Amino acid sequence: MRIPALLAPLALLLAACSVTPPAAAPVADTARFNADRKAILAMAGEFKVAFQFDEDVPLKAGYKPHEPHRSGAFEFVEVLEDSSTRIVLQHVLVIGDDVIKHWRQDWQYQRTRLWAYTGDDTWARRDLGAAEAAGTWTQAVWQVDDSPRYAGIGRWTHEGGVSSWTSEVEWRPLPRRELTTRNDYDKLTGSNRQTITPTGWVHEQDNLKIDRKAAGGEQVLTHERGLNTYTRISDYDFSKGRQYWQETRDYWAVVRQAWDDRFARHDRLVIHAAQGEERLYQSMFEQAEALSNQKMAAAEMRSWIDRVLDRFVEPSQLAARTP
Repeated sequence: MRIPALLAPLALLLAACSVTPPAAAPVADTARFNADRKAILAMAGEFKVAFQFDEDVPLKAGYKPHEPHRSGAFEFVEVLEDSSTRIVLQHVLVIGDDVIKHWRQDWQYQRTRLWAYTGDDTWARRDLGAAEAAGTWTQAVWQVDDSPRYAGIGRWTHEGGVSSWTSEVEWRPLPRRELTTRNDYDKLTGSNRQTITPTGWVHEQDNLKIDRKAAGGEQVLTHERGLNTYTRISDYDFSKGRQYWQETRDYWAVVRQAWDDRFARHDRLVIHAAQGEERLYQSMFEQAEALSNQKMAAAEMRSWIDRVLDRFVEPSQLAARTP
């Protein structure tokens, strides 16, 4: 249930992207490693984005597919970090005067530790053996408040001049677009494919929506096909988004460190998207705006951030389950 591989390669980033990996991450094929890096870095830039999600195959008797989801926006993708074997890309949406710090994707070569969603708002540490991680790139996807969404491993291919990466199947929580509108399923399983095209790139999703608490046992409701298209542009005014990111980037850097510290201290975390009427992402956005207007040292900013995270994040003693 995937679109055909798209034709012809994008003229990717230039020779400056060619990096020999350090001794800590040896590879047998340096040319392939550099091709992988170029493909990842090609997802940075300015784009017109179309988001499409279709429940195309009902898998439970009597299930009626929901209406297709269609939306669009303009988005720039900035490289936050490029340290050879690790590349961090931050997405920022711009629609007129409205700016939204969007998702983030972290790419890491031969990563042996990541976080996996295990259901019930819980993320557990997952360790990979060196042989399993060899030659792979892990894509970790983070939500608008920098909380985890999913992470999976896969390998880039460059066959026929087309660069494409496909993940394993991962568990995921409900997407934010359905978190407050649906209660008939509580787990999403899916895989991603990201393909570089002559005009930008595409992000395909191959998902199953699952009711884990159904009478009689777990029930798959439907298959969902996602297709997000990023078309490179040069004639849209991203100045509002650039200004927002310039004003808040220091705040979000401290937020990322606060999350990293929690992951380092615990094997499992329960992350609540909401506590009563308060939502984590709204609290973080409001705080980003408030604190970014002040001259504040990182340590003081961190104390404010921890107060928010402490209300939504807690260690868990639940047994870890591998998706």
